[in-house]
Amino acid sequence: MAFALLVVALNLAFGLAAEVNPRLRDPAYGDKLAKLQTKTPDVLMLGSSRTLLGFHAGRAEETTGRTAFNFGTPATGPITHLVYLNRLLKHGVRPKHLLVEVLPSMLADGSGGPIEQAFLSGERLTADELDTVERFGFDPAVVRPAWREAVFAPWWKLRFQVLGRLSPSWLPWHLRYDWSRTADARGWATPPRQETTAEERTEQLAKVRTEYAGTLAAMDPDGRPLEALRELIAVCRTNDIPVSLVLMPEADTFRALYPPGLEERVMKCVQSLGVPLIDARRWLDESDFYDGHHPFTRGAETFTDRLMREVLP
Repeated sequence: MAFALLVVALNLAFGLAAEVNPRLRDPAYGDKLAKLQTKTPDVLMLGSSRTLLGFHAGRAEETTGRTAFNFGTPATGPITHLVYLNRLLKHGVRPKHLLVEVLPSMLADGSGGPIEQAFLSGERLTADELDTVERFGFDPAVVRPAWREAVFAPWWKLRFQVLGRLSPSWLPWHLRYDWSRTADARGWATPPRQETTAEERTEQLAKVRTEYAGTLAAMDPDGRPLEALRELIAVCRTNDIPVSLVLMPEADTFRALYPPGLEERVMKCVQSLGVPLIDARRWLDESDFYDGHHPFTRGAETFTDRLMREVLP
């Protein structure tokens, strides 16, 4: 009996700790927050892996003298960015200028919910955040049970988060939740490749085509994720935070995946939000990417230099 009570107590203690400590529940966010050296950075950027690898915030600081931070995390879109912005404000972080990446594929919506639901799982959320994601189409029958398991059986539900911190080599990369820990002090992650052979490039582009072509062919950008962007902008206005949206660089080979008219529809939807839009899609050459949309370091440097010239005035 005493052992059973101890197990229950340990589960509840861990569950409650994870509810208030994002480094336990959502290390991708929590580890980035721990790296922030100022709560009022001049420029902070929310985004996906494109931002994580593309916005060299340390270089931005060196070249401009302004404080900058990269809050990019893999597989994120407008709904995650809204959740993360609300968390940052709750933790007292108020950037002087917020940049928000718009990843076109993450605007995809459908009867089963936004595509983002596949990546922002319920155990990464807190109780009050469940209402937010459900307003934008997340299935309560999916996210709420996952959240409850993280509260009442955290040693099981959050096992990958724990193992990813204690022994990441035991897990495949996508289950480690250590993406933010490997970033530098300004949140930027060094691209895993600096050169590719022709064979490797062909292999990477085939992988990208498999991952994105179907979504892009069927998507309508004017859905609930766009509404999440609209709410994010409203939150910024309420808190007097200037915000700009950023379409990240893409190679010609990647843009060839868009069906006719989709890029124009995406632009029209994003421009309707009424905030500055930085269209960086054609800022880099094909040779600056290792897979058509994730840059080498030289691509990140080129993008960052031009981005700061666009933002600072």
